[in-house]
Amino acid sequence: MTTHTIHEHWLEGLHGPMRYWHSAPQRGIPVVLIHGYGAMIEHWRAVMRPIARQHCVVAPDLYYFGQSAIPHVPPSRRLWSDQIAELIADVSHGPAIVIGHSMGGMVAAQVAHDYPQLVRGLVLVDSTGLNNPQKQAPGLDSLFFNFVSSPGVGEILAGLLGNPLGARQGLFSAYYHKDRITPELIEQFSAPLRRRGGREAYLEVSRTFPELFLDFQKGDVTIPTLLIWGEHDGSVPPALAATFKRTLLPQAEIAIIPKSGHCPFDETPQEFCDILLPWLDKLSTEA
Repeated sequence: MTTHTIHEHWLEGLHGPMRYWHSAPQRGIPVVLIHGYGAMIEHWRAVMRPIARQHCVVAPDLYYFGQSAIPHVPPSRRLWSDQIAELIADVSHGPAIVIGHSMGGMVAAQVAHDYPQLVRGLVLVDSTGLNNPQKQAPGLDSLFFNFVSSPGVGEILAGLLGNPLGARQGLFSAYYHKDRITPELIEQFSAPLRRRGGREAYLEVSRTFPELFLDFQKGDVTIPTLLIWGEHDGSVPPALAATFKRTLLPQAEIAIIPKSGHCPFDETPQEFCDILLPWLDKLSTEA
C-alpha cells in the first residue's frame, strides 16, 4: 500500500490568505480539487485519499467560502480563476489536472481558458457555467434563488442556512443518497456562514450568480476533458453534460453515475473514483 499524508496549509494570495490541503509525497499528476457553491475543502474528503494514493492532491477553499479570505473585491469567475492559478503556480510545480464541482466546475473551466500553460486536463462534476445560471443555482430552486437575491429577505434566509436545520434542508435537496447527509456534513456547511462576514459573503456570491457563466467559445479550450454527472441531479441536470460538450468542449468524454445526485464524489465515492482514476492514468501514460 502506497503511503501518503494530507496536511492543511495557508497561502497569502493576492486577495488575502487562502486555506488549502496538500498531499505528500509529490507523485503522479498534480490534481487540484475545487469545491462548489457554499462548500469547502472537506466536501472532497471521501475521494481525496484514493486520489492521493496515486497523485498529488491540492484542494483549496475558494475566496468567500470555507475559511479562506473574504476579499474586498466582488466575487467573479476571474477572481477565482486567478486564485487557482496562483495556487497551482506556487504549490503544484507543474501543470495540473483541475477538477471542479458545481460552481467550482465553472471556475475550473475558466482557469483552463485563462491559464492554459497551468492546466493539462479538465474535469467538470455536475458543473454550472452555461449561459443561463439562474436555472443552475445548485441546491436552490428558482423561487428560493429569487428570495436569496432580494434585499432583506436574503439576509433572513442566509441566517437560516447558517444553522444546522437550514443547512440540512439545502443538502437534502442536492443529495440523492440522504443517508450521506450526516451531522458532520451539516456542520461543515453551516459553520462558515456563522463566521464573521460569512452570511454577507454567501449573499454576495448568491446575488452575483446570474453573472457567473463562461464566456469563451467552442474550441477555445482543447485539453483532455471529462464530464462526470450524477444521474439524479435535480438542480444541474445530467442533460447539461451534453450541452457542455456540444457548445463549449467538443473533446469531452461524458460519464453518468447511476443512483447519484448533485455530489457524486461524496454520495458514490467508489463509483466516482472508478471513473476518474483510470482517466488520470491514461493522461499520465500519454504525457
